[in-house]
Amino acid sequence: MIPELEQKDYKKIFYYFEEISKIPRGSGDCKRISDYLVNFAKEHNLSYIQDDLLNVIITKEASEGYEHCAPVMIKGHM
Repeated sequence: MIPELEQKDYKKIFYYFEEISKIPRGSGDCKRISDYLVNFAKEHNLSYIQDDLLNVIITKEASEGYEHCAPVMIKGHM
């Protein structure tokens, strides 16, 4: 296994999975999940954009020492 993954605290990942799972978000009902993502960005001092269609883009600057690396983009459906 990759050493960095062995040290990862997976409880935090599952915490957010459970929180997101509590939010109703059927087709055409994206306001609550969109707002949740915006609040997450605010709480973690991340840059974000929320457009009129409730799409959300969250940006995080590179960690120290990784500024020269290519950016990573993760896309998902709310």
